[in-house]
Amino acid sequence: MENTTKLTEFARTLGEDNKRVNEELKTKVSTSAMTQAISQAVTQAKSEVKAEILGEGTPENLDTLKEIADKITNMGQDENGALLGKVTEVSGRVDQIANVDLVATYNAAKA
Repeated sequence: MENTTKLTEFARTLGEDNKRVNEELKTKVSTSAMTQAISQAVTQAKSEVKAEILGEGTPENLDTLKEIADKITNMGQDENGALLGKVTEVSGRVDQIANVDLVATYNAAKA
């Protein structure tokens, strides 16, 4: 539950910041510059969510589901069980995050 609370607060903050920036810079910033700023904010948010899901110190060779699946396929049974437990834990986190409507929170905050 804590992850969803953090993500909801993060989305709310982004929406509020976006609203404030739009109001302050409405006549000063071109549409393309605003689009670029929003794109950068979204990219940063995606990186932060990925880091939250994967945890700290995840090796680059295991930072996608395909790489994790390949590793499981190539491991022995004992190691497989331990990694499968971790994958199940991560899957639970992903399910929690998938059920949070960040777009609605974001849109409500910027309205």
